[in-house]
Amino acid sequence: MFTPIYLLPQYNGKDCDKYQSRWDTSQGIEIRNKVLKMIRDGAGEDFLQWDFEHKELGFLESMWDLKGIDIYNEKIDFPTDDNFEAIDFTYASFYHSKFRNATFPGTGFGFSKIYNCEFADCVFSRTSFYSATLEGSKFINCDFIEHNSITNCELREVKFERCFVYKNIFFNCKFDEQTFIDAPLDKPNIMKSFESSKSDLAEIFKGIKEGYMAGDVIRQARQYFFKERQSIIRYNAKGWRGKASGYFLELIAGYGIKPIRVLLTMLTIFLIFSIFFIGKVGISEGLLLSSGAFFTFGANTHLLSTLSGFWKIIYILESFLGISLMALFITVLANFWFREK
Repeated sequence: MFTPIYLLPQYNGKDCDKYQSRWDTSQGIEIRNKVLKMIRDGAGEDFLQWDFEHKELGFLESMWDLKGIDIYNEKIDFPTDDNFEAIDFTYASFYHSKFRNATFPGTGFGFSKIYNCEFADCVFSRTSFYSATLEGSKFINCDFIEHNSITNCELREVKFERCFVYKNIFFNCKFDEQTFIDAPLDKPNIMKSFESSKSDLAEIFKGIKEGYMAGDVIRQARQYFFKERQSIIRYNAKGWRGKASGYFLELIAGYGIKPIRVLLTMLTIFLIFSIFFIGKVGISEGLLLSSGAFFTFGANTHLLSTLSGFWKIIYILESFLGISLMALFITVLANFWFREK
C-alpha cells in the first residue's frame, strides 16, 4: 500500500535539508560544477573515486555520494559504460533533463524528485527508486534487468514506452490517470542476453494494477487486473481443470469485471433454447415458452403438458441457466458500476 512520503519512518526532513543545502554554499557550487562536468563527459565506473581519495570533493561522504544534488536542463548522450555504478542520488532532484544510453547499475534514487526528464535507451540494473516523485517524465526503449525496484513512488504523467521489464518493478506505488505503461517487451532493447519469462507477467501486471488502484484510477486498474488474471491462467495455472475453469470464467464474465460478456452469454443461451422450442411448437409459441423459462415468468407453460419428458427437462435446464446468469449479470454489473463510482 502506498504511504505518503512524509509519513515514512525512513524519511528524515533534517537529513534532506542537510544534503540539499550543502550544494548551495560556495564550496558546494564548485564541487557541483566539477561533478557535472564529469557526468557530461560520460561519468563511468567509480568516476568520483580518484578525486574523492585525493580529498578534492570536500563534503562528499564517499565516492558514491551525490545525495541532494540537483541536475537541471542537461542533455547528455553517454558512452557505453557503467555510467552511474552504485551512485547514491538520495534526496537529489532532476529537472528538464535528457539522458541517453546511460547505465544505472546499483544506483539509488531514494526520496528523489524527477521532473520533466527523459531516459532513452538506458539500462537499469539493481536500481532502486524508493519513495521518489516522478512527474512528466519518460522512459523510452529502456531495459529494466536484474532486481530493479520502484517502491512507494508517486508517478504523475509518467510514460514507459517500449521498455523491457525482466520482472515486476512496481511495489506499493501510486499512479495518476495520465501515467501510461506500454505492454512489456519480450526481448530487451539493449541487453540482448536477457529474456523475459511469460510466467512473470502476472506479477508485472499486478504491480501496475496496484499502482492505479492506489491512485484511484479504476479503469486502468480494472484493465491490468484483467491482464493479470489472463496471465495467471495462461502461464501459471497448473493442470487442465484450473486452466479450463479460468478460461470459462474469462469467457462468460471477464473475471467479474465485464458485464457485457455475461449479457452476450445470456443472449446466446436464450437463442439456442429458443431455436429448440420454435422448432417444436412454432415461432410465436416457442419464443414465448423459451422467454417464460429463461426469465422465469412462466409464459405458455400449459404447452408443457403436451410435450414429452425430454422437453420438460430442457425447459427446467433453461430456467436454471436463466436464473444463474441473471444473478451473475447483476453481480458483475454491480461490481463494475460501484467500483467505477
